[in-house]
Amino acid sequence: MSGKDYSYDIPDHPIKYIEVDPRTIKFDPRAQRNLNKARAQAIAEKLVPTALGTPILSQRGDGQYAVDGMHRVFACQLILTGKVSVPEKVRDAVQSIHCEVHFDLSMANEASLFIIKNKESSKVGPNDEFRIGVLAGHPLFVDTNTVLEKHQLKVGSSSASGVRGIKGILGIVMEHGPEMLDLSLTIAEDAWGRTADTWHSVTIGGIATVMSKHSDELNPKELAQKLKRQGDPTAFKAKIQTIATNNNTRADGTKGRLKAAHLAVASAWNANRRVNRIPVPNIFE
Repeated sequence: MSGKDYSYDIPDHPIKYIEVDPRTIKFDPRAQRNLNKARAQAIAEKLVPTALGTPILSQRGDGQYAVDGMHRVFACQLILTGKVSVPEKVRDAVQSIHCEVHFDLSMANEASLFIIKNKESSKVGPNDEFRIGVLAGHPLFVDTNTVLEKHQLKVGSSSASGVRGIKGILGIVMEHGPEMLDLSLTIAEDAWGRTADTWHSVTIGGIATVMSKHSDELNPKELAQKLKRQGDPTAFKAKIQTIATNNNTRADGTKGRLKAAHLAVASAWNANRRVNRIPVPNIFE
């Protein structure tokens, strides 16, 4: 263990919580990340004023500088200068914003404050986001939860009744609808029974993609039997990974695995079939 003190120390100093016109706030990238204007514009276009939070500023001799919340502040500036079009009620709500203003900080203190605030904060995990989304009554989360409850599945559990990869499951609902998630889960269970890997989100995504594209040609019960002949769900998941990485010769990503799952499910359907075959995608195009 190093004998040095690597903690971020900031001296005691005055702090006030005040309303500030966001157009007056300045930026200095030396003490924090660089401003990403595209990210700020995306925030501005979907800004919910009541979820703006409290940006942190430092009062210097020549004005107030953003220490944390820079992109939210710049989003407000884009709105107020007319560079992003939003409803009038949003524009009115950001005429002034509630800020935490720190006084008597050096540049080094500002940098330490930025690091502390960002080390202490953490992005909401997907399982917590799902739980909160259901509680909030958001349609995406509620519709997904309804299907999962129908199949007696719980998010985050590693048991035979647990779904891991909830972001992928939500993606299926967004892309294909809750009915297709319901059907895909049924097909997976008919093929492999209730195991932890039965509900692997990429596998379910592959089934959903194939069924969505070829619903008039495929019989769900027959597809389940075809998948069962491919081996157990763990082996099928490994097959998808091998396809996605081209036998471990290239990196994969979520989109790559979903394309590989599409290919694997389509190939399973086509196996030993001379008629009623379906197209198999070229995933490395």
